[in-house]
Amino acid sequence: MNNVPQVPDHTGTGEITSLSVLAARLTWAFFGPLLLALLTYLIVARGNGWLTPYDAGFGALAGLMVLGRWIEYRSGSATTLTGAEAGGSHFVRYARRFAPLALLVWIAANVLGNYVLT
Repeated sequence: MNNVPQVPDHTGTGEITSLSVLAARLTWAFFGPLLLALLTYLIVARGNGWLTPYDAGFGALAGLMVLGRWIEYRSGSATTLTGAEAGGSHFVRYARRFAPLALLVWIAANVLGNYVLT
């Protein structure tokens, strides 16, 4: 008897099968964080109030990042940034950590831009 452990075949893991999944992955993993950093800088540098177009852009982009992660998860080809297979728990963890962190960054940027650095 040959007791060789069976290893699951993950050759399809992480394969991007459509343009929408590629856009979703690039949104949450690459362009989203870069643009959030830029918008955070603009909120601090301009300091024109709490509800400016930059603030609206920040909120919309944060929402798009969570949506992008969800689209990638629903596609069945979701991976972590390190390339490991990602499942529903990864999406939930991402959303639960990212949303409060984005809110704190937005509040800190507005406090700095509107009160501290004026």
